[in-house]
Amino acid sequence: MKNTTSDSFRSRPYSHAHKQYKPIHHEEAEREKKIAPQPIGEKCNPLCPLFMCTRNALFVANKPIKGRVIKVAQCRLIGGDCIGGECQYASCRLNSLLPNNKCAKALEKKFSRPPDEEIFREMMRVEEYDISDLK
Repeated sequence: MKNTTSDSFRSRPYSHAHKQYKPIHHEEAEREKKIAPQPIGEKCNPLCPLFMCTRNALFVANKPIKGRVIKVAQCRLIGGDCIGGECQYASCRLNSLLPNNKCAKALEKKFSRPPDEEIFREMMRVEEYDISDLK
């Protein structure tokens, strides 16, 4: 006589204790790399994909305003609109959130570094001076 419970158990490829882990595909890895900060001017944006709430209270809701549907960041703690970088639980995945609610990546773009060629030309111009001319 066969034991049906052991046969049915053997027919399954994995028991509940075994988990199958799906490898990360190349496309998914590239999609994660393409995520860029989306500040509003210099200020941090709570709808930015890099913005996060350390209390997991942030959610995005669709809100109709003047006949158009707009995405709005909502907070479960206060039950209203998210105040963004002013909140004590606000954080950034790139650590770009500055204490004054500004995005460091936005400021980086605003104050870009001059090209290396221009710096080299400036150095050559300064080196042409003779010390006796400066006295």
